[in-house]
Amino acid sequence: MLKGKKRNVILLGVSIFLVLAMSIFIFSGCKTSTNLQSQSQSQSNSSSTSSQNQTNSNLKFSNETLILTGSTTLLEVSQKWAEQFMKLYGGKVTVNGGGSGEGIAALLNGTTDLANASRSISQKELDKAKSLGLDVKEYEVLYDGICIVTSKNINIKELTTDQIADIYMGKITNWKDVGGPDAKIVAVARDTNSGTGEYFLEEIIQKGKTQKDNDYSPNCLRLQSNSDIVNQVANNDNTIGYIGIGYLKDAGTSVNTVAVKKGDKDAVLPSQQTVNDKSYPISRSLYIYANSNKMTDIAKAYLDFVLSPDGQALGEEAGFVKIK
Repeated sequence: MLKGKKRNVILLGVSIFLVLAMSIFIFSGCKTSTNLQSQSQSQSNSSSTSSQNQTNSNLKFSNETLILTGSTTLLEVSQKWAEQFMKLYGGKVTVNGGGSGEGIAALLNGTTDLANASRSISQKELDKAKSLGLDVKEYEVLYDGICIVTSKNINIKELTTDQIADIYMGKITNWKDVGGPDAKIVAVARDTNSGTGEYFLEEIIQKGKTQKDNDYSPNCLRLQSNSDIVNQVANNDNTIGYIGIGYLKDAGTSVNTVAVKKGDKDAVLPSQQTVNDKSYPISRSLYIYANSNKMTDIAKAYLDFVLSPDGQALGEEAGFVKIK
């Protein structure tokens, strides 16, 4: 009997040992399978990243840079152009503001590849470029309209170009003199480095440069950008300002847009259509300037893109008028 019991205990021990061994094997096998799966997934992710990097490195200008500086009127649309260009061709495109004057100055001193400008380059700037051995080329890229905007409390439908000039020279200082409320006019304009500010001075205040002694009133508040003017006009009563048409949509209903009347023609509101057909009196071209002596391949490709149907469509989406 004792021998039989002893044999049964031994058999039970063997059985327990076998069960434990099998469990360890199964658990180990599952763990090994999980590790292999993780390793496989890791390799797959690594391959995907490598493939993506390979695709980006295959873009034509992946290792090149391009710097644009200048007009704040062109700032936002230039950022859109740069983003799309980099998606299509690679490279690093940096867009800086600062105003048209700063952009052209940067082109002349060699700190930018291309200069954005909302005015034509001056003869003085061209003379300096020639003295430095630069060959400056002008590229007309979009059409723009300078829109007259007022605070919401000023419900004036239209102004003549003469009235606008007199307001900015300080000859008209009260809104009642142009059909508005009895309130002092607050005039805001662009700073001295702005192409928009200089164009407005020459075309409206100086009446096409025929009255060169005319100037902004010393009481006129000078601001750095279109966005600054929108904020100033939208958030303060009795204010008048001017902005590029590309910023009119963003301003929305926060400001009033004034129709402009020149001579004996009807007053016209700014729009892409009236800028395109030149019926809006304060319309102009926008430019990019380059030094053809140091034109890089990426700069040439960028200009080609800006003037392409896709580039012009982006300009139109930004609120400007395409040139072709």
